[in-house]
Amino acid sequence: MNTRGLVFDEAPPLASILRSFLVAPWFLVAAGLVLMAAGPAALLDRYTGGVLAATHLVTIGFLMLTATAAVFQMVPVVAGVSFPHVTRLAPIVRWGFAAGAALLAAAFLQGRALFFGVAAAPLAVAVCAFTLSSARVLWRLPAQKTMTPMAYATTLLGIALVFGLVMAGERASGAPVTRGLLRAHPLWALAGGVFLLWAAVAAQVLPMFQGARPWSARVSLVLGPLVAALLSAALAAYAWPGAVVERALLVVLSVVVAGCAGFLGRRLRMRGRRRADAMTFFWYMGLACLLAAAIVGALMVVDLLSGPRWPLVFGFLAIMGAAVSLMSGMLYKIVPFLVWLHLQRRPGHPYVLMTSALGERPMRAHALLHLATLAFGLAAIAWPRALSEAAALLWVADGALLGANLLAAQLFYRRASRAATGVLSRAAL
Repeated sequence: MNTRGLVFDEAPPLASILRSFLVAPWFLVAAGLVLMAAGPAALLDRYTGGVLAATHLVTIGFLMLTATAAVFQMVPVVAGVSFPHVTRLAPIVRWGFAAGAALLAAAFLQGRALFFGVAAAPLAVAVCAFTLSSARVLWRLPAQKTMTPMAYATTLLGIALVFGLVMAGERASGAPVTRGLLRAHPLWALAGGVFLLWAAVAAQVLPMFQGARPWSARVSLVLGPLVAALLSAALAAYAWPGAVVERALLVVLSVVVAGCAGFLGRRLRMRGRRRADAMTFFWYMGLACLLAAAIVGALMVVDLLSGPRWPLVFGFLAIMGAAVSLMSGMLYKIVPFLVWLHLQRRPGHPYVLMTSALGERPMRAHALLHLATLAFGLAAIAWPRALSEAAALLWVADGALLGANLLAAQLFYRRASRAATGVLSRAAL
């Protein structure tokens, strides 16, 4: 494990980070339950209440909770600069996004304007707290291959969330949703926020846990401005007659995403650590889905793929296939590492292996279950009447197994802490 250049003394308290990781998987379970209750009719269009509710439970409930916690953890350790008042900031961000995701899902399912206004309140608090604090820290740092894409990722993600808050306000007031925002919101969130944040994290975790070299520092420094420029230009070109310019820009963006997925897949295959672990399997799945989503998205832009099902395929590949797979793989390295790190920093604690917190067998079992979830999910889009319930059930099991595995790591930390000192500190989980 390569930890050169990391400043562990600046790491935030374990509870501030781990609690977000422990809560997040249960939003995957909630999304699966929503789709199970909605039935086959939910998969007929991307704008059904069931699909929109499940999508936001995953993107806000799972991805935002894990992404924000990863930012709070990585920035101090990699850059040596702590977030001010992180023990107060992290719970505000965590519960703001958690409450907002649940209320927004209820709003989509019920279709009531009032619910959108209620959901917007905790989301606005979380968005402001996270975006402003991240901007204050990240944009003051010197350019480097991890922090620069992360600065762009948090900025573009904050803009995407503001787009969502505006649309929630429009729904709450009964006004029609602005079509430009409806198009830009998911694009900025996925390509601008999630993709760039993954690129920033990959630059750190691949060398550290897999012995693989990611892209060069020059590519990392250019990637954020390039994606931001493409998204901004595409938004400005939305009203262009015939939308030719916008389509060309979106195709270029798809090529950039596909190129990064293919490049890192090759680097992962050539990694120095030859033994494949759970993170390796999850990242292979995630990179394959990211490449497939980029290809499907480009073909949709040029009208080679049309119909109501293809947006569902693209969304499933991008969110559940790419984002959730890659994040699950990172969680299976980050959480045991954090448990190991904080145990070693406790006075008088004996040395333990990082794999003691969470064994390889349950993580591999989850990787196989996740592969089945992806396969059945794609098949259910094609044959919703036959497979939608089975796909939703696998989705529920997928999130529950991830949550149970992370909980096992937490319980290991509690047992080890008690065994070492006889007393569990208030800061421990």
